[in-house]
Amino acid sequence: MEMFLPAILSDLLGRSVSFVVQRYRQQSSVDDTVRQLQLVLLRVSITVEEAESRRITNNAMLRQLDLLREAMYRGYYMLDALTYGRSHGGDAPPPCRLLSRINSAKRLCYLAGGNDGGVAELGRMVDRLGSMIADMKEFVVFLSGYPRVCRQQPRSAHLLLEKLMFGREKEMEQVISFLLRPETNGVGVLPVVGPARIGKSTLVEHVCHDERVRSHFSSILRMSGDDLEVDEKLNDPGDQHRGHDAARKSSLVILELAEDEVPDEGRWSRLCSSAFCKGAGSKIIVTSRSEAAERLGTEHALRLKCLNKEAYWHYFKTLAFGSTNPEEHPKLVSIAMDICAEEKGSFIGANIACSLLRANLDARFWLSILQNMREYTEKHRHLFGKHPHDLLQKNRHVYLWRLAQTSKVFVSYGCYQACPAQKDVPRITLQEVLSGRPAPRGRFEALAWRSQIPPCYSYLMSCSVQTPVPHVHVLARKNRSRLA
Repeated sequence: MEMFLPAILSDLLGRSVSFVVQRYRQQSSVDDTVRQLQLVLLRVSITVEEAESRRITNNAMLRQLDLLREAMYRGYYMLDALTYGRSHGGDAPPPCRLLSRINSAKRLCYLAGGNDGGVAELGRMVDRLGSMIADMKEFVVFLSGYPRVCRQQPRSAHLLLEKLMFGREKEMEQVISFLLRPETNGVGVLPVVGPARIGKSTLVEHVCHDERVRSHFSSILRMSGDDLEVDEKLNDPGDQHRGHDAARKSSLVILELAEDEVPDEGRWSRLCSSAFCKGAGSKIIVTSRSEAAERLGTEHALRLKCLNKEAYWHYFKTLAFGSTNPEEHPKLVSIAMDICAEEKGSFIGANIACSLLRANLDARFWLSILQNMREYTEKHRHLFGKHPHDLLQKNRHVYLWRLAQTSKVFVSYGCYQACPAQKDVPRITLQEVLSGRPAPRGRFEALAWRSQIPPCYSYLMSCSVQTPVPHVHVLARKNRSRLA
């Protein structure tokens, strides 16, 4: 036995040393790959930022820019997920997930089923971005031939983001391309469809503000479905924009339809035969929540969807940290990734949550918001079988979460938008309601978010304060059966 013991110990020691050396090499390889990803993302960001400051008209270059932008968002999302992770299952804050040689290989488990899969995925991202940059040489050369877009750049990224339409650059160029294209057979119609508050009106408004569109059409008329019944509306020049070349006689009509509203054949014919649509090259853009509006189009409908998780995280992170450098608060970035996942791609939800987060850069405060949002989501899934965001999209009532513990129940009856010219905007904001500040008795209106980009809508939420009703779970189950 004494003869075999040294051999066994020597074998164990050799295996241990081999394991440590292999693990060290793996961790070093991961760190090197992460640094490569950071450098290539910096190069991609420079190219994207320079391209976005130019007025590009080439459709192929716009598609290439859109692919590069999406790859950049995926790369930054992977880098943040690897660096900070997301694992807030309880009330206690998790350990800080900084890049280090000790735990860098472990965090790859978040990206894939195991370390090898995570390393491979990280390497593929670096290779993909590197090859895209290498293929952009002609793009960069052609880029210098396009004029710059003159606009004042604020120092903080979130101030710029609040004043620009985010994530719809490709869709905007598609609409402009349709509007500027000559029409040979009658009036051209483009339906723009999507769920409520997805950005249909914002997209169309940005298109109408583009100088290329304003100079192309002699007039721009905005209408609702009810206006199709009024002859005076179809011939009233008071609601028009006059372009630079009125002799063209071409008009652009923006028709905004209410939920599930589709004009019948008679009303639609009245519009198409009106004076606005008789000019050569006249176009109609129809915005609607209903897919039935697609049948009105002479073009394939443009469908607006929620941003993918990578692009939405870039938007959310920029708004949440404002002028603060996220790298200085790794714990907050980790919490923010979980809060972002709870919002389900909502622009309004992101602005409401980020205004609260940005005002108090404290980890415990951010964790309390995350905990409240998770309980809020779980409560509605249990009572109604749906995420609260889905209920608000259909103007169903939801029970609001609040940071302050109280015996009162705050109920929202839906979110709606008010026109930019409305003066009677409520003084109390939804952020104040959620943070626990005293609210009016009974039913009241709260300002959820005021957009700073055209058409600059104010989004209001109808709320009320109620005393908890006994047997609320029984009532909720009845509501859930109705929703189903």
